[in-house]
Amino acid sequence: MERTKRMIAVVLAASILLGGCWNARDIEQLIYIDAIGVDYVNHKVVVYLQILGFSNIAKKESNTQLTREPVSVAKGEGDTYVSAIYQIYTTTQQRLIWSHVHSIVFTERALKHGKFDQVMDALDRYQEFRYSVWSFATKESLEDVFNARPILGISVLYSQLADPKDIYGQFSYIRPLLLFRVISERNEPNGVVRLPFLSVEKKPWTENKKPLPQLKINGICFLQNKELKGCLPHKQVAGVRWLEKETRRTLLKSGKKSALLVMESPRPKIIPGLEKGRPIFRISIKTTGYVTQLFQPTRIALLEKDAARQIEAEVRSLYDRGLKLGIDTLELGHSFYRKFPREWHHLNQEGVLPLTPDSLKSIEVEVKITDGGISKVRQRKTGADDRR
Repeated sequence: MERTKRMIAVVLAASILLGGCWNARDIEQLIYIDAIGVDYVNHKVVVYLQILGFSNIAKKESNTQLTREPVSVAKGEGDTYVSAIYQIYTTTQQRLIWSHVHSIVFTERALKHGKFDQVMDALDRYQEFRYSVWSFATKESLEDVFNARPILGISVLYSQLADPKDIYGQFSYIRPLLLFRVISERNEPNGVVRLPFLSVEKKPWTENKKPLPQLKINGICFLQNKELKGCLPHKQVAGVRWLEKETRRTLLKSGKKSALLVMESPRPKIIPGLEKGRPIFRISIKTTGYVTQLFQPTRIALLEKDAARQIEAEVRSLYDRGLKLGIDTLELGHSFYRKFPREWHHLNQEGVLPLTPDSLKSIEVEVKITDGGISKVRQRKTGADDRR
């Protein structure tokens, strides 16, 4: 009998201690951070936090009419990243939650002054933060970046800032980068990080006849040897898409303006070598595609040849532009290190393999056009110009 009483007492005590979520807090009592922005102004680190609201997420999934979602942005500044965060803590009205951060944005100023390492050191020591967040650079005001909203009242969770991969699958031009990829590529010998560059476009979109600023990945900032070497705009980095194995589909305008082609899943290969003790490289690119718009009847063989020539020109232009700025835009140095580590250690200068215009020996491109969509490709008869 006594034993039974003790067992009942233990069960009752356990039910009191374990039963229910006695320390749980409602979602309304917490502030969820969606994005972090880091700037550097007047020798101070300035931190911006974009705050996430859940109202339109629930409405989107229940097909309820969406309303304009409020966007809250907190700002703090200090001598360091951590002191700027703690300044924000002094004015927040509820607990800040860091476990739902989707993106982090560095201004060009912050990267130039080496604040990336300082931020990573602080985030690495905090258990709530994850490295699976999208990473960007920008020249824009971070307040403008965080206040740009998607159309039709859609939550910021479905914007380019929080979900760039979805758009990249439809039009692959500049690959979005998760933070762990940035850190990994940055720490590699002769590593170059191609960090996507955000801008705020104010003209293309309107809502109720009013301008609706939208975010655009508008270029690349190159981090080499853990330093910002420069940023190139959208049009000057066209060649990078042919070297990304994650490219799914991208638009290519025929050099002779006879067609628009959608190229799919390029298969690039960088082949490093040695010639008279100097590094040389050959690049091979194979890709398929289809005609999405035809301006004049053209033989498929000519379209393929013209597309290959255009792709080669884009890659060569990116390489030459990088040489002028001292940037290994094609990441040739790291591929050389992978194949010839001993020679790389002998040839590198302060961790970077020196490159010249002659280092890139050849770019071989093979294009195969598979179809013209649901319409057949109109071809014209072979003429004198075609046989050249």
